[in-house]
Amino acid sequence: MHLTLTNILRNLFASGIQEVPPAKSLEDEDHRYIRGDVASRSPCPGLNALANQGFLPRDGKDITPAQVEQALMTALHMDRLAARSLSSALPPLCRPDGRFDLIDTRRHNVIEHDSSFTRLDFHQGDNYTFQPAMLQAMMDDADGGPVTLRSLAKTFMRRTRESRAGGAPRLPLGLWFVRLFQAVGVMNTAQTGGVLTKELLEAVFVEERFPDVILNNPKPRTVFTLAGNALGMLRYVILGP
Repeated sequence: MHLTLTNILRNLFASGIQEVPPAKSLEDEDHRYIRGDVASRSPCPGLNALANQGFLPRDGKDITPAQVEQALMTALHMDRLAARSLSSALPPLCRPDGRFDLIDTRRHNVIEHDSSFTRLDFHQGDNYTFQPAMLQAMMDDADGGPVTLRSLAKTFMRRTRESRAGGAPRLPLGLWFVRLFQAVGVMNTAQTGGVLTKELLEAVFVEERFPDVILNNPKPRTVFTLAGNALGMLRYVILGP
């Protein structure tokens, strides 16, 4: 999923028109972690985790943007504006019946894009499979400590260089901002004091599972907390990590 200023403004003014039910309690349904078939999953670990833990259909099929919005509010404590702004990026992937499968999110330059921290670029032939060595490189950028906004800036700049050197085209400005927000997506989702431990990162990226430290943290995740993380990382990108 990706967030744009257009999505935020559109949904800010529409928030009083289209309502969704209040977020459900985590106790309402079975949210045990059951890993789905990776052959039919998304390049987005967050969407996969929501399906693996039963916040979305576990088979990853016939999903609606409204279901994603509800899942983001229930599982990740996003406020309505943030959840709706993220889920409003999904309609281009939907079939005429308004539904999509997780595998549909592999379409290039809708949600998936080049210069990912943990996936290869489109021209390399596999732009959707998680690469463990790339996650390790992201953790190595933290120089032995937890991942922070400073280390994410190092990863952001390194992946930009690697992607361009490998022959990937330069991202359009709109997708560059999408990439900026996605770079801090896990940091914003975790709300763990500006640090991401190895254990948390492996849960999200390797297992595609949201750990209890995320699920049980009721602090609201908003477009403003996301923007704050993005600006914090961008400061290190501009001034140097």
